[in-house]
Amino acid sequence: MYLTPTEENRLTIFTAAELARRSLADGARLNAPEATALICDEMHRAARRGEPAEGVLAAGRAAVRREDLMDGIDALLSEIRLEVLLGDGMRLVVLREPWGQT
Repeated sequence: MYLTPTEENRLTIFTAAELARRSLADGARLNAPEATALICDEMHRAARRGEPAEGVLAAGRAAVRREDLMDGIDALLSEIRLEVLLGDGMRLVVLREPWGQT
């Protein structure tokens, strides 16, 4: 099976997000890569459902609660940039303050 680089990236995000979901289910708090992957996966899923850019950003913002993060992680991730496929083509969406302003 041939996968494009974009498809390979999407599968990597999905796999890391599934590991993050498993960590949360086990009661563990998320590190920066896990939190980022989970947010990006939810943003991709929202875009796949046909959400507009605002809906994609809302899905990312709702994906991870501040309480689910290891100490200090909220300060490390102030912005997440992700290319998603929206109804009018690939777009860069920028999620600022993923857990609200500190």
